[in-house]
Amino acid sequence: GRLQMDLTDVREKDLAPFKIRKRWETEPHPYIFFNDDHVSMTFIGFHLKPNAQNYVDAIESTSGRVIKENVMTLALYEGLKLQRVPFNINFDALPREEKIQRICCVLGIEWPLDPDTTYELTTDNILKMLAIHMRFRCGIPVIIMGETGCGKTRLIKFLCELRRCGAPSENMKLVKVHGGTTSEMIYSKVREAEDIASINKQEYGFDSVLFFDEANTTEAISSIKEVLCDKTVQGEHLKPQSGLKIIAACNPYRKHTDQMIERLESAGLGYRVRSEETDEKLGSIPLRQ
Repeated sequence: GRLQMDLTDVREKDLAPFKIRKRWETEPHPYIFFNDDHVSMTFIGFHLKPNAQNYVDAIESTSGRVIKENVMTLALYEGLKLQRVPFNINFDALPREEKIQRICCVLGIEWPLDPDTTYELTTDNILKMLAIHMRFRCGIPVIIMGETGCGKTRLIKFLCELRRCGAPSENMKLVKVHGGTTSEMIYSKVREAEDIASINKQEYGFDSVLFFDEANTTEAISSIKEVLCDKTVQGEHLKPQSGLKIIAACNPYRKHTDQMIERLESAGLGYRVRSEETDEKLGSIPLRQ
């Protein structure tokens, strides 16, 4: 039979890191990056604070909430400080040039260039860009969820422009997905992006991004899943070492209130199907009500 686990004495905060569904806004994002120079490190998303037990806790830099207790001894912490390891840096207070310099250290960009001076580099934006970069390196599919207009596309564009370093080439291909997008159209865009990515990789040495915006608006979403997760096109593997990275963005699913359903029906924009009568479900969530 299946192994049974007794979770009686397990605290909720101990289980939190292992839960599948998380919200970016309410979860801490502590990162330690080994920079591309193989010498230095970047600490972001947390601060270190000595406690009464001669150890050091990792805490949230804004609220002071403890993320993890006793991450290192006080002696080690003091020794690392003497070696000028950059702990407890307030990224929001840094000059813009230094923010870009620190991002580029992680990305491995030798000659930093500010691609868009109108884009605000907050700690939150920096964390998201670096999180995407690390998922690329680890081969983990990247899916961004957010409301329309929250800045998903511009975030990816800034990251791509930063990687491009002013080279005379485009390294981001945007595909605006809609209800009429077919599998053939998706596969065609992937092949086009592969050709562009191969040229960029050979001539300039940087990766390229294929960005499927509003990916959940098409019935051909299984084809996007195939290229994003399986890294195949109709069963054939993508070109190896082409430098093509794929990102999908989707809008959150919202369940309508009874008042909204009534307004839609009165305007002739909806129809009534009881949740228990429909076979169309996302997991256990009915898509008609």
